[in-house]
Amino acid sequence: MGILFSYFNNPTGGSSPARTSLNKIFDKYRDDAKNSPDEIGVEGTGGLLEELDIDLADVGALVFSELVQSPSLGMITREGFVDGCSDAGVDGLPKMKNIVLQRRSQLPTDKELFKRVYNHTFVLALQEKQKGLSMEMAMEFWKVLLEKPAFEWRTESTPWLDWWFEFYEAKVKKAVNKDLWKQILNFAQETMKDETLGFWTEESSWPSVVDEFVDWVKTEKRGGDAMEIS
Repeated sequence: MGILFSYFNNPTGGSSPARTSLNKIFDKYRDDAKNSPDEIGVEGTGGLLEELDIDLADVGALVFSELVQSPSLGMITREGFVDGCSDAGVDGLPKMKNIVLQRRSQLPTDKELFKRVYNHTFVLALQEKQKGLSMEMAMEFWKVLLEKPAFEWRTESTPWLDWWFEFYEAKVKKAVNKDLWKQILNFAQETMKDETLGFWTEESSWPSVVDEFVDWVKTEKRGGDAMEIS
C-alpha cells in the first residue's frame, strides 16, 4: 500500500532528492517568482546557460532546449525542466553541463538524437500565432544545425548547405513550414549517402521546393547531368 500511495500522489517518481535539487535550481533562475512561479524567462535562461558555460549561439543551447523541452526561445517551464533533467539522470548543474556536452558531441553520429534536437528547434523558433519560420530565421538555425560541430551538410564535392541557401534566397524567399523543415533533414541525410541524387525521382514524394532544388542543382551546378560531380 505504501508504494501505491506514493505513486498515486506523485506518479512521476515522488519527491526524490534529484527532483528537489532540480526544483531549487529552477527557482533560482526564475525571472518573476511571484507572477510566473513555474517559468524561467529570457533573462533567467541566459543566466543559467552562462552558468553552464553554454554559448547562446552554439548548438549546445539547442541541445539544452530539447533536453528541458523549452516551449519557445528563452523560455523554460518547471515541468519540462524537472522532468527532462531527471529523466536524463541529472540532479545538479555539473551533470546538466556534462549531459549537454555529451549529447552535443553525439550529434554527428546519433541520428535519433539529432532528429529530436533538429525537430524541436522548429517549435522553439516559431513565433506566436505563426505556422512557419521566416526565411532569415530558418537560415540562421540551419547554419547552427547543418554545420560542424553538429550535422555537416557537405559531401566530398558538394557544399550542399551553401547551395541550398543560394537557391532558397534566389528562387523561393518564402517562410519555412514544419513539413519542409522536417523534409530538409531527410533530404540532407539522403544526399550524404548519395550525392549524385540517384535516390530522387519525379515520382518521389518530396515537397515541391525540394524538387525545384534538385532541378536547380542539376541544371545550374552540374550542367544538366545528375551524375556529374565536379
